[in-house]
Amino acid sequence: MNALLPWFPVIGPVLAAVVAVLSWFVGHRLSVRKDLATKRRELRVQYLIEAYRRLESAAHRSDADRRKDFESAVADIQLFGSGRQIQLVHKLVEDIAQDGFATFNPLLELLRAELRHELGMRPESTDVKILRFASEKAYSRPA
Repeated sequence: MNALLPWFPVIGPVLAAVVAVLSWFVGHRLSVRKDLATKRRELRVQYLIEAYRRLESAAHRSDADRRKDFESAVADIQLFGSGRQIQLVHKLVEDIAQDGFATFNPLLELLRAELRHELGMRPESTDVKILRFASEKAYSRPA
């Protein structure tokens, strides 16, 4: 016991330094983990917003550019979407393969609702209205 007596004044500061280093390490580790989760969430939301835009753009259109947008949106939803979003995109694809057409609204409504929730926005009406002009002449007034 007498041999430990000279070390008592040193034990307190050493123990405090060890606790400080450990708490810094744990805090840093938790901060990195939180930053990574935030980055993943932001990336997922960004891709799903773009998928929503491409799907909406492809709805009720049949030109080749829109088909590429649709294919890209389907791929993004299968990669980043929730289980329900993936189910709906699979149904959409199956309906198109079987019948040559499908309704985009259930998937667009779900994407919109989940994205609004992720972004902290109030939920709004579930109805999605898609506007398509048949031609410029039909909807513009003469000058």
